[in-house]
Amino acid sequence: MTSQSDFEFIEDNLIFVLDEMSAQPEVGQHYPANVMSYEDEIAQIREFIELAGEYGLAFEYINSALEQFPYRISGKAAVKLLEVGLLMGFKSENDKDKRFDRRH
Repeated sequence: MTSQSDFEFIEDNLIFVLDEMSAQPEVGQHYPANVMSYEDEIAQIREFIELAGEYGLAFEYINSALEQFPYRISGKAAVKLLEVGLLMGFKSENDKDKRFDRRH
């Protein structure tokens, strides 16, 4: 039995959470006109994950969206996001999240 690499694990978990978010187009009505639209944000996060391998950016965007907008994610998705955070060792590059940064 082969073990999944951290990168594969992170990608799978991020996709799982993003799939739950993308199944909630009604959240798009809460996005202000002066920011990226719901559809564009979901597409950009998917590109970060699937095309660019920019898991850190995807993780930050997902966390930000979940904090700002009324998404509902399952307990399973919440655990998957927590697991990604534990592996990555940070929450975001924002000063307010420095306490969660274990990369230094």
